[in-house]
Amino acid sequence: MDPKQDMPLSLLTDDLVLEILSRLPLKSFCRFKCVCKSWLALSSDPHCRHKLPRTPVGVLYQITSHGSGIYLAQLPYSDRKINTRLSFVPCHEFLELMGCSNGLLLCYHVGITTYFADISHVVVCNPATQEWMSLPNTEPGPADSDYDLMLCFDPSWSQQFYVFNFQLGPSRDGEVSNEVKVFFSKDSTWSDCRWESEFGFYGSSCFVNGVLYVGHISKHVLLAIDAPDTSTQWLNQRIIQLPGFPNGPEMFDCCDGCVAPSSGVLCYAQQELDGCMLRIWSLEGHDRWAVKYRLSMKGIFGRDLLLRTNLEGL
Repeated sequence: MDPKQDMPLSLLTDDLVLEILSRLPLKSFCRFKCVCKSWLALSSDPHCRHKLPRTPVGVLYQITSHGSGIYLAQLPYSDRKINTRLSFVPCHEFLELMGCSNGLLLCYHVGITTYFADISHVVVCNPATQEWMSLPNTEPGPADSDYDLMLCFDPSWSQQFYVFNFQLGPSRDGEVSNEVKVFFSKDSTWSDCRWESEFGFYGSSCFVNGVLYVGHISKHVLLAIDAPDTSTQWLNQRIIQLPGFPNGPEMFDCCDGCVAPSSGVLCYAQQELDGCMLRIWSLEGHDRWAVKYRLSMKGIFGRDLLLRTNLEGL
């Protein structure tokens, strides 16, 4: 073709872009979503999804009492089968699922070394492409310190992934030492950082638009940590108050809400006190929540469920 007659990308109509993207394999389509914001928006448009390659969607789970196999319960509209046995990873029969982030799995080789004595046996893999990476060694913290590994990957924000290794334990002067080592997949290196936080931020986490969000065990708040670079010494973090009602001693644990990304936006879902309605907020800006949906439990599951008040009204 004559270079002078090439059509600029900006002149392509949405219909033509949709027709081009629909002919791509899934892996290429996921990469091309990062080309520009308009292509990303087009890929998440519900009116266009039926023409575009479908990302496999489901729930990963592992039954430890029946071996260390990892399974995927796929949702009905996922049209691609994935074998999550991870047989392409050496010693896959000893893998324990520790977490996942946008299609990548964080696993640990149990039974090979003392659990969390070091992280030389931590593996990050992609069961869809059968690619995997064994993370290099990092120096372990004190013998009585605690560890918490979190995988961070958001392909719409960056093609590299991060692994946060939080180490909490007493320092040499007897005070609490809060350290974190961050693994950068781009150059396969670890970087040491410091962070200011309390021990309560553990467990559920998600990574959206370059920010790691971690829930608190008992408080109704989130810890937000910006993704660092290799020169970062102190993590940039902030506390975000969650919407809805907090979970108190008089409440059941199932009153807790759920934080998850949706179409590139952090969302928080929590059922109302009567257990018949579900409310969903989206995070707008740094700390402002807006109600997006209020759904009937009966409309979702076909019946009211979960919560009822007792004689005291709790």
